[in-house]
Amino acid sequence: MMNELNPHAAWRLKLAVQISHRLRKFEGIQAIVVGGSVARNYADEYSDLEMPLFWPKLPPDTMRKAIAADLHADFLTEYNGPAQEDNLLINNFQVDFWHNTVAEEETVIADVLTRFETDLGSSNFMDTVRVCIPLYGEAIINRWKEKAQHYPPELAVRNIQENLAHLDHGQLALHVKRHHPTLVYGHLSELQKHIFLVLLALNREYFPTFKWMYQALAKMPIKPPDVEQRFRNAFNCPQDESVGDMFRLINETLFLVEQHYPQIDTTAVRKRLSISRAAHHKPADEVNR
Repeated sequence: MMNELNPHAAWRLKLAVQISHRLRKFEGIQAIVVGGSVARNYADEYSDLEMPLFWPKLPPDTMRKAIAADLHADFLTEYNGPAQEDNLLINNFQVDFWHNTVAEEETVIADVLTRFETDLGSSNFMDTVRVCIPLYGEAIINRWKEKAQHYPPELAVRNIQENLAHLDHGQLALHVKRHHPTLVYGHLSELQKHIFLVLLALNREYFPTFKWMYQALAKMPIKPPDVEQRFRNAFNCPQDESVGDMFRLINETLFLVEQHYPQIDTTAVRKRLSISRAAHHKPADEVNR
């Protein structure tokens, strides 16, 4: 595995292996994995190291502080006990521990696969399971990995329907006409995110967080042409061009939905796309009495 990783990911993984050996002496840890940019092989010189730890019950403050002390680590910010994340500095390098219980994560997997939970946090856990590198407790992690390979069609339909409800074009065009760049680019960003979530569902992929949106889009077989570059270009070209291409991207995404999931009704979205607010320079006629 290490030989297949880029140099930034490779040395971080070696460090994770060393840390995992130190962690095993703390009673209760059932599994340790590497996630984030290292597991995805996206790490660069700015990347930290993310290490989810799985326990039978969440560790007490004393345990978490003992782990930091054993690693000769400092807390990045002031320690706050109730959180399930520890941001540590080891030799001035950031290592993040995510504390969760095996039982809680088993519930998350069941919620996604049998109850079709669309919460982004749950979907991100499924994505993490798919890509993570097990360092300890391989039996648990490999069992989860096998389950996470499944992406129920019912989940895809629900994800698509929920995100189609946020696709519109009229307000975006209106922000341009009103010369409100803050709302233009904010709305463009939100529309891109919802298109991305639709495309994830079409490709039966779980949510990798928006941080990895471009990398995920580049690997998708089902998508509008050059969508990742068009997303980037939206913030580097005149606003009217960005709005026009967003209109095309929404329509191309709808076509893919109709092609792969004809049971999903796109009528409401297409109706919204057909509506544009007209300018009125004169008083409207009084309502007929």
